[in-house]
Amino acid sequence: MHRKILFVAVATIGSVTASGLGGFTVEAAPTWRGDANTAYYNWETFTSADGYTDGPNFPGNVPGPPSGDALLFNFGTNGPPSGPGWPGTGAVIASSGNIYGLSGQLNIHAYGYATAGNNIQDVVFNAATFGTTIDFDSVQLALEFAGGGAQQISLAELGLINYTAEIPAPGPPGNVATVDNISWSYDLSGFSDVSAVGLIFTSDTTNMSLDAFSMDLRFAAIPSPGALALFGLAGLAGRRRRRA
Repeated sequence: MHRKILFVAVATIGSVTASGLGGFTVEAAPTWRGDANTAYYNWETFTSADGYTDGPNFPGNVPGPPSGDALLFNFGTNGPPSGPGWPGTGAVIASSGNIYGLSGQLNIHAYGYATAGNNIQDVVFNAATFGTTIDFDSVQLALEFAGGGAQQISLAELGLINYTAEIPAPGPPGNVATVDNISWSYDLSGFSDVSAVGLIFTSDTTNMSLDAFSMDLRFAAIPSPGALALFGLAGLAGRRRRRA
């Protein structure tokens, strides 16, 4: 199986463009966003700081009931679950709607799922954070396959910041807080039947705020068993012609 996983930086690659949607200062928007067989999910306001007890955050840009096609959790903890009184994630929902790691590291899991009969060919993730930064050694790409099985791939070397800005922060003069906008783009065409994809990362320490997150997916149809059989027959016919 050939693996082809690429990092795409906004400033250098033409397949994505910068946009200023929601909480992003810079967002890598793929040129295929909005095309047929694609999906776009955006989180600007979060409602669950604890994925264990409060469940997922649903994308806010999808009309109608909460969409189960994309989910975002914080699984950071102050320790293993220990029953009543367990301190939980150490995170809160700030007045801004951000997930804020008040007394614990954030551990973000964002998942997207293929539509029926399709597999995921391309994915673009964007994250906007405030305060302390993502631990780039923790970044994982998670894949789930329609035929069963899963795989996690460490992407530490690809966790690059495409835009960083320092802004004044409350406190003494010269005190600053960092706003990071990070983009990842992956070509999954080397994999077969990808039914779900996830981005997993932790904050470097406490006091990171997840301000916004987005996910773009592009799908391709999974050949039916009949179509696969036809492909096999076509291959046999080609071989017979060559032998003749």
